Amino acid sequence: MKNSLQTLSRVQKWNIDEQRKILANFLTEEDKVEQEISRINQEYEIEKKFSEENPLLGDFGAYTKKYIRYRTRLEKRLQAIRDKIAELRDFITELFKEQKTYDIVDERRTQRQEEELAHKEQQMLDEIGTNNYIKANK
Repeated sequence: MKNSLQTLSRVQKWNIDEQRKILANFLTEEDKVEQEISRINQEYEIEKKFSEENPLLGDFGAYTKKYIRYRTRLEKRLQAIRDKIAELRDFITELFKEQKTYDIVDERRTQRQEEELAHKEQQMLDEIGTNNYIKANK
């Protein structure tokens, strides 16, 4: 029984590690999308300033529409990533709760076994003491 609990605990720890790796990948992806949004916002401001200084060059309205579409796609992607991150964090929390349960069960089982062993040793010592007392008082 002890081995099966240890196996469950090892599998659970492995699952937690795997989910943490996936979470790290999503966090990296979130960072990249945030950086891309920041980059295009800066680029837009530069283009806006250039357009104000040179109103006869190019169609800033078309650029703005393209910028808004691209930014909207990035923001949707960022939200999807954040939703997945929240979902993964909840899942990892549940895995940790299960792991803690396994650890508590194992700890209690070990404690109970130690108490049983101590009780058996005490009974054996009591029996030896009783036998020695009986022999000495015969």
